[in-house]
Amino acid sequence: MRKTIFKYRGLAWGIFAAAVLVFPVSFSAVRAAVSLPLLMGGQALRFWAAGFIPKYRTLTVGAPNLVTDGPYAWVRNPLYAGNGIMGFGWAVMAGPVWCAAFIAVYFVLYCIVIIPIEEKFLSERFGDEYERYRRSTPSIMPGLNDLRRKSARGGGGFDGKKSWLMERHSLGMNIFVTVLLAIRLYFS
Repeated sequence: MRKTIFKYRGLAWGIFAAAVLVFPVSFSAVRAAVSLPLLMGGQALRFWAAGFIPKYRTLTVGAPNLVTDGPYAWVRNPLYAGNGIMGFGWAVMAGPVWCAAFIAVYFVLYCIVIIPIEEKFLSERFGDEYERYRRSTPSIMPGLNDLRRKSARGGGGFDGKKSWLMERHSLGMNIFVTVLLAIRLYFS
């Protein structure tokens, strides 16, 4: 079942967005203003992370090499952290009930289902190298000490063109859902 959920993990965001659109609360300019930096920050993190990995839009878990540079120096799952920041931005825009719902869905989807599948694969594939990385790098959210003591290590591995090719879909969906949600909330 976990592999099926992994395969269709992107669908979870579509379902969440549809639920928010079907059951909106009222529009709040303050919530919208607070949500925009979250949405932009989450997308920027995803863009940065995508530029360090060969490919990530796959239906099965895989990795030709272990990436520990760029945002991967601070967290093991910066793409999922970016998803969390963006999703929380939409939840903030939609209201407090949606914030609680988002946190619950995010925790189950990523922390209980998806990340353990990937970590099992990475541990089997890269052995002690991955285990050292796992022990020294938080999964999704760095602590203040992590931010102070680590640098982004080698920045030369970033490929902006590849990042754009992989992230343009995410950026388009981010903009589409944000505009649609703002319109739906404004007119509800």
